[in-house]
Amino acid sequence: MEITVTTQDFDPGPEPGSQTFAVESLSNSNYKKLAAQNYSASTSKSVFGIRQHLKIKQFNMVNHIDVALKLSIFLTVIAIMF
Repeated sequence: MEITVTTQDFDPGPEPGSQTFAVESLSNSNYKKLAAQNYSASTSKSVFGIRQHLKIKQFNMVNHIDVALKLSIFLTVIAIMF
């Protein structure tokens, strides 16, 4: 049996990291741009602005009872394990 070794000169292509890719979202419509502008320009006098203001307060508020219950359950589980 004979072993035949063949070599081909492949084009190495561009260097790794030399290509740049433009990252664009799937929705590049005018509607999306208009919605972003309206969201940033909303005032607290509008209904949307009032709702957003209330949501921000709601998500930033810490529920102390919830934290205390989670902490007590965690400590109970740790105490049972040891």
